[in-house]
Amino acid sequence: MNKELVIEPKKPYLFEDKEYKTIDLSGLKELTMQDAIEAQKNVVGSGEDTVVIYAPEASQAFIDEIAALAAKQPVEFFNGMGIGLSGKVRTAVQSVFSADSNDAKKHVVEFDKPYTYGGETVSVIDLSGLEELTSKDVSAAENEVLKTGVYSANMKNFFVYSCALAARATGKPIEFFTKMPLKDAAKVRSTVNAASFFE
Repeated sequence: MNKELVIEPKKPYLFEDKEYKTIDLSGLKELTMQDAIEAQKNVVGSGEDTVVIYAPEASQAFIDEIAALAAKQPVEFFNGMGIGLSGKVRTAVQSVFSADSNDAKKHVVEFDKPYTYGGETVSVIDLSGLEELTSKDVSAAENEVLKTGVYSANMKNFFVYSCALAARATGKPIEFFTKMPLKDAAKVRSTVNAASFFE
């Protein structure tokens, strides 16, 4: 188990008459970008939190959704935590999303470990094709977001938007990116959203 992903509360956390001496978030390593897309959709769709539209990783409701998936607990398990424990959960979840995007100016993402999709194994992906995309490609990516059932004036904060642009830039199916481990997909999103593409 990854020590920083196993949280030890100062005192056991009580949920539904059961005490938890640890909160195991090691499942974060198994989550994919599709999990983040679904969590974002759930939070926006419920009307629970509009912060998720502008800064997903800053939204407590989104953090709770991701933590629930990682820990295989209901979201209510995290909703009832005190601020101190909740802050530790937030730090652990955000560590996955604050993945270093390598050198975004080079438009290349190196994965933490080789990634296999559809029989192809890659450890690096070149996103330089983003520079060749047109407004038609941007519209298509926006439509991918709309298919999730949500709308925002700021589409670039939606995970599916970054995946759709990356797919168009590389010629790979969108599922190549949505099935990617969350930490690597966060690097892709950071690179896709890098200001250097939009100079």
